[in-house]
Amino acid sequence: MDVLQERKRQERERLLRRSLDRYQRRLEQDLELQRSAPSPEAVERLASGDRSSIEILALACSLHADRPALGARAFTVEDGVLRYLPRYQTLSYAELWARVQQFASGLRHGGLVQPGDRVAISGFASVDWLVADFACLYLAAVSVPLQTGMPAADLQQILGEVEPRAIVCSAEQLDAIAPALASCPAVRSLIVMDLEERDLARARAVAARMEALREEHGQRLALFTVADVARIGRQHGIVPHAILSEARAGEPDPLMAILYTSGSTGTPKGAMFPESLVRAQWRAQARGRVSPVASISVGYMPLNHAAGRFEVMRSIMEGGVTHLVLASDMSTLFEDIRISRPTRFLFVPRVSAMIHQHYQAELVRRGAGRASGAAGRIEAEIMAEMRRSFLGDRLVYGVAGTAPTAPEIIDFLERCFEIPIYDGYGSTEAGVISFDGRLSREDVLAFKIADVPELGYRATDAPHPRGELRVKMRRHVPGYYRNAQATRDLFDEEGYLQTGDIVELHGEDEIVWLDRKKNVLKLAQGEFVSTSRLEGVYAAMSPFIQQIYVHGSSLRAYLLAVVVPDQRAVEAHLGPAASEGAIKQLVRGELDRIAREAGLPRWEVPREILIEASPFTRENGLLTASNKPARPKLKERYGARLDRMFEEIERTQLEKLQQLEGQRAGASAAEQVALAMEVTLGLRDVDLRQTFVELGGDSLAAVRLSTMLEERFGVAVPVGLILDPTSSAQRLVAHVEERAGGAARAVTFSQVHGAGATVVRAADLRLERFLAPEELDEAARSAAPASGVRAALLTGANGFLGRFLLLELLERAPRDGGKVFCVVRAASDAEALARLGAAYRADPALRRRFEELSADGRLEALAGDLMKPRLGLSGAVFDRLCDEVDGIVHNGALVNHAFSYPQLFEPNVLGTAEIIRLALRRRRKAVGYVSTVGVAGGRDPRDPVREDEDAQSLWKERPTDSGYAVGYAASKWAGEVLLHDLAQRFGVPVGVFRCSMIMPDRRCVGEVNTSDFLTRLLAGIVYTAVAPRSFYAGEGAHHFDGLPVDFVAGSIAAVVTDLRAGFATYHVTNPHWEDAVSLDTMVDWIRTAGYEVSRIDEYARWYEAFRERLEALSQAQRQRSPLPILRQWARPIGRELRFDTARLEQRLREIAARPGARVDAAAPHLTEEYLHKYLRDMVAAGVIAGRAG
Repeated sequence: MDVLQERKRQERERLLRRSLDRYQRRLEQDLELQRSAPSPEAVERLASGDRSSIEILALACSLHADRPALGARAFTVEDGVLRYLPRYQTLSYAELWARVQQFASGLRHGGLVQPGDRVAISGFASVDWLVADFACLYLAAVSVPLQTGMPAADLQQILGEVEPRAIVCSAEQLDAIAPALASCPAVRSLIVMDLEERDLARARAVAARMEALREEHGQRLALFTVADVARIGRQHGIVPHAILSEARAGEPDPLMAILYTSGSTGTPKGAMFPESLVRAQWRAQARGRVSPVASISVGYMPLNHAAGRFEVMRSIMEGGVTHLVLASDMSTLFEDIRISRPTRFLFVPRVSAMIHQHYQAELVRRGAGRASGAAGRIEAEIMAEMRRSFLGDRLVYGVAGTAPTAPEIIDFLERCFEIPIYDGYGSTEAGVISFDGRLSREDVLAFKIADVPELGYRATDAPHPRGELRVKMRRHVPGYYRNAQATRDLFDEEGYLQTGDIVELHGEDEIVWLDRKKNVLKLAQGEFVSTSRLEGVYAAMSPFIQQIYVHGSSLRAYLLAVVVPDQRAVEAHLGPAASEGAIKQLVRGELDRIAREAGLPRWEVPREILIEASPFTRENGLLTASNKPARPKLKERYGARLDRMFEEIERTQLEKLQQLEGQRAGASAAEQVALAMEVTLGLRDVDLRQTFVELGGDSLAAVRLSTMLEERFGVAVPVGLILDPTSSAQRLVAHVEERAGGAARAVTFSQVHGAGATVVRAADLRLERFLAPEELDEAARSAAPASGVRAALLTGANGFLGRFLLLELLERAPRDGGKVFCVVRAASDAEALARLGAAYRADPALRRRFEELSADGRLEALAGDLMKPRLGLSGAVFDRLCDEVDGIVHNGALVNHAFSYPQLFEPNVLGTAEIIRLALRRRRKAVGYVSTVGVAGGRDPRDPVREDEDAQSLWKERPTDSGYAVGYAASKWAGEVLLHDLAQRFGVPVGVFRCSMIMPDRRCVGEVNTSDFLTRLLAGIVYTAVAPRSFYAGEGAHHFDGLPVDFVAGSIAAVVTDLRAGFATYHVTNPHWEDAVSLDTMVDWIRTAGYEVSRIDEYARWYEAFRERLEALSQAQRQRSPLPILRQWARPIGRELRFDTARLEQRLREIAARPGARVDAAAPHLTEEYLHKYLRDMVAAGVIAGRAG
């Protein structure tokens, strides 16, 4: 037994116990975990018996029918454009099975696929992808997953080899697949997946591409979308799935899948997966180990990779849910992880490195200028913050796989996240070989260590035998599709499968991976490189390179090289006295040139080189007798120096990161972008004329660069822009210079609160953090505010409250030159006005009122954007507003209760800072700020929240994200803090209006906020016909805090146009606690409106029934239901928070008493008649169906 390995194993067991303890505590309160917890009985049933693979899948979908199976990022469609939301929409097992049945039936009825046909699938991991793959199982067709982004020649080879009858291709991959069709006559149909028809631009582009294919191929090629095929299946009926009995000896074993891998040869080879192997792999995911942990995972591995497929299979067998990442370029990976909050995670080397790089960058940033003794404390702080949120907050354990990960990285991950990380080792051909360093004896029947004398490894080595691992597996691939030679090479003469991996044997059944046998190396990011091929290319294509030895490690993502220059050619080019530096520069240029001409990917270009004057010869042992490179000797000669070079490159990266941290001021944008790219890519220097991809960047590196640039420039740099193959680094420089806009928007969350901050402090929110010193100096000298408001600026005018605020402000605008300006996101002022008008189209009377009030030049709509400097306005327009506006009503905000404070910082906090800039410039202006009662959330409910309690009095700090609406409330709290600072320092009149639930207008028809939580709840009760006995914990009278939008808008407009000096908070909340109108009362009123509603006594039973019925709704109804925010209703409402309204009530009475005043002197009661009108508004808006009579 290896003592060191045993100690590590014991430490992982300790970590697992602690992790499971945390999990059990969370399980008691986390309904999602409870719902996805594995059922031992179900898992045992799935693992037993002689069911075929499709029967196993069918049974899993039946046993887990109501559980979520797959998750994809939710989205909305606005004006034909998809906007993805920070949450997942899940598909239940029953829905998954229905989609598989429909798609498979459509393939069969349409004559597109028959049993035994090959079906190629090209695309990134998605629900459609899995449906297509499972449909192949259903029909006993052969699934052939294709790697995305493969060279065209490899794609042609594979398609020519497998001769697929059909190709299922994502919209994203259509342009890559289309050119190959002409040379693949076997392909009779092309089916496009991952296409949302409401995404108009994408849908039109795909339709045009398909039309071009129809013209090119005529009737030979049938073209469909996945939706088309599923529709055929539904119309013509579900066909039964294929019946495949377990093959006996000598009986046919149908081929079910072909997985192509370049493996160690660099040439694609199709590993064959017959039915017996596929069903064994399904069973293996549950065999003998029913985990107590809910299987919640993130599917980010490509599904043509065995590891990606096994992750999904295991989740299905355990009744878990796999959340598929949003972006195929992996740019959203860490965001997806934080949203889905997995319980387990597959750590591949590249992702592990990214996590470690984030930690290192934070270490450098926070350590700048600190005493050396603070290092330990800073390390602990960073790790604690990462542990809480970087990979979600529910991680129980991880598995490191697909390629070896550096031991120091594994140690870091275990320390940082306090979870065990197990090493999983296997291959496409063999499956699982070992776990946690031990051979999997359930899979491995026998093994041996074979000598590899050419590399100096022998089974007789002491103290540990070393050599190639060869195994006999219980189940393994029988060979490669139509490749007899590769199949013969896979097995030795005794029938052992040759893994090609060098291992050390530590005790019985304990192995430690050392290296790859052949000259093909798998780099840390998973790319295979053939070092001997590269050596041949580089030496053959340059007159200056006599010999080259390419060196790499599976623990690094790049190569190094030793180069023997051709002395005569070098002297002829550089002269006889050329320095080593000049020679190295020449050789580097040659390597880059050859790579461009040969079309080599950047990872095949050595990042750094050693210049060796003495040639490799047989005499010095660096060439073999046949004049081939003696690789073990070359490694022995140069290995230590090259390893030091690896370390030097990584040390230089850290130094450059420190240098970049110190260059925040004084360096140009170009210098900072170049240095950031050098740090990200580990390069010595960067040519800004090249693209990020040309410089060797990939999607994960692009995410890191995007974050780094945002921290330095305070602007968002899209990953798509970084990865754009036509976008040079110079364009990135131009982008950040343009978006930074001078000092106007050079502020980021990190600069104000600190990177990764989990709480935001009021002390951070001071005007000098957002405005330049000269702006504050000018404000101190600017004219005092006007005594009244003749010209008002309104933000958020086309929102639910905003459209009523606009009407109220127009009503109050003086007839002799009064005016209201509105900033609306649009391409032009004309479009801005049109968007405003469209907001009033639901009710004819409301539209007439808008048209009358906005006539005669009293309304001016301006195309702008609160997320941009100067509100997205030109300098001239912004200056005109500074001169003309007397008062500002800041109602605009990004209202998303799922977003965190950092995600809302730019639109809501920086947007408020821009309003303050406007309020101070030229002359000071009164500001009315629409806030939320959520800023007081979490307060002790025993005492009412007073109106004289400003934001800082309520809280000195707020969490960035700890539940529903917490991030939004924190962003509004931050706005209140800034405006309080404005009022205190500059005497600007500020009114803060904290609103509760804003309900429909008392008179207008159809004016309802369909996305707010109350409308969703009412819709959900109507849809499901169930409600709890009470929504509240405890007995006694309860209260619902909501007011009609017309009262809210009228009250705010009346007060804000008559603001007094100083700072005042007004609670626009329902004060009528005595009438005891609550959600329970509203349920009674829903019933009196004619809707059937049954009450369930036990709250938990109601919640479960409610959830199940909501999930069974149509997609349109689910989108309008409480399902997206269902967690809010997981528990009964506790003690409610009261809000003092005395100040608002007094001001309304004062204003209402004036002649001609148009304002209610008191808040209205919520009544049964009003609730019935609310329901009729929902009917008019198409949310619910009406009731006769």
